[in-house]
Amino acid sequence: MKPRHMPRALLPIRAVLAGSGLLLLALSGPTSAQHASGQLLWSDEFDSGTRPNSEVWSYDIGTGSNGWGNWELQQYTDNIDNARIEDGNLVITVRETRVGATRTGFTSARLRTQDKLMFQYGYIEARIKMPDLSDGLWPAFWTLGNNFSTVGWPACGEIDIMEMGWRDAIRDGRVNRWVSSAAHWQNQGRHAFFARTYSPGLTEPADLHGEYQLFSMDWTPERITTYLNGREIWAMDIRPGSCTDCQELHQPHFIILNVAVGGTYPNIFNQAQITAPLPAEMKVDYVRIYDNGHTQLSGSSLENGVPDIGPAHSGSWYQPLQDGHGFALAFGQLPDGTPMGVAYWYTYDDNGNPIFMMGNGVPEGNRVTIEFVSPVGMVYGEFDPDSVVRENGGVAVFEFEDRNNGTFSYTPSDFTATVWGHSAIENLPIEKLFNVPAPDSFPQ
Repeated sequence: MKPRHMPRALLPIRAVLAGSGLLLLALSGPTSAQHASGQLLWSDEFDSGTRPNSEVWSYDIGTGSNGWGNWELQQYTDNIDNARIEDGNLVITVRETRVGATRTGFTSARLRTQDKLMFQYGYIEARIKMPDLSDGLWPAFWTLGNNFSTVGWPACGEIDIMEMGWRDAIRDGRVNRWVSSAAHWQNQGRHAFFARTYSPGLTEPADLHGEYQLFSMDWTPERITTYLNGREIWAMDIRPGSCTDCQELHQPHFIILNVAVGGTYPNIFNQAQITAPLPAEMKVDYVRIYDNGHTQLSGSSLENGVPDIGPAHSGSWYQPLQDGHGFALAFGQLPDGTPMGVAYWYTYDDNGNPIFMMGNGVPEGNRVTIEFVSPVGMVYGEFDPDSVVRENGGVAVFEFEDRNNGTFSYTPSDFTATVWGHSAIENLPIEKLFNVPAPDSFPQ
């Protein structure tokens, strides 16, 4: 992980067009619910490890220039206290720092996928649980053009899928009920933007914090549309006839998730005015990108992101020189397009009795990790479903050289080690007994 200094980023929506003379046309008002219907191309479910996956996410560190261009009050860190994986969530935590009883500042986290995962067009969504924002917290789910490091802001372009904590919503006591979306770019050397305009009548009928909400965006060559829980809240026509000189909104962007404290967006610049309960946690259940017919993905994390394993790896695998290591492997796709591997293992306990174990896992590169379950009580001729106990069967890794050769490694569970006498196996060569007619790779 190589954190990069980003001297300038998100600027306030209240900024003017600076004499750009743009005429921007929003499309029609909110319409019926939009749902992701294309193939799932990428996701981070945040369901493993204790830290965000460093192959996908990098951190912004420090206070940036002028508080990240917005006079924000927090310091971003890569500490696990500010960003961790827990219970299937990415948890970004805002904490205050103190010397004795005196508040001295705040720490938080900002994670980005720059160079590691980019997308141009697509349907992206994140399921997020917000903390109480009252007052001074500024969470965001947004994107920047991946050429940010070379051309700067706003020439790179920015799309804000979700921001909360807006100053006028604070003024009206509705800060937890307002979601804004916006686009920023450069027109003739000047900052231009188009945003959802705040109005008390457009705020949500109930506070959004404390429960998961779905924030999503459908981005095509013609239009950017954002949604809250499937309901359209903002749209922008980005065709050349409607959006002048905004090629920044037609190039690869990377994803950012963060929680800022104070700054221009909430219009709070004094630590003492931050009254939101701390520590405060923004929990992200997942981020997913679906194909909307125009989507292009790129980035270093995808070089091994499409599994080398395909349906043709399905079949019966075994070690010819050993008894007790026979596997039936099947590789296919879930209804949402996610590749999945299912394994059945026929083996024996230390008394020579046959044992049957099964499990599944998601292929990654040329390997798949299987978490086995050991059903106890499945005896041929005496099967009683009510007596079956599904014990932890340990973890296996299948790694393939090609569709006919591979290795098998296994870490037994406490149950399989003590009850069945299983021991660890490392890189046992296996080969396929027979082939299943199937494609070598999953459809893209």
